[in-house]
Amino acid sequence: MGFLNLLTSADTNQWGGWKQPECEVWAGALNHADLDALKQRAFEVPWREPNLVQLLVMDQEEGFFRMWMIRGNELRQFAPLEPNEED
Repeated sequence: MGFLNLLTSADTNQWGGWKQPECEVWAGALNHADLDALKQRAFEVPWREPNLVQLLVMDQEEGFFRMWMIRGNELRQFAPLEPNEED
């Protein structure tokens, strides 16, 4: 299993550099995670601004992240639209 850490905390500033991002960034390696359940959980959170949420997910067998966003009351994959692991 794994867990998420807040990378943009003003106390720890794991983001690096002297500037702080204007948003919260959470990251972690979730070994053996049910990615469909993770995406569903991210969708169900009562976000203050759901259109601002960006979920980047990469499965163990994939070579790049997929970006998911909430639009029209659903979680949709935005990038890449047609993933090709051979690219």
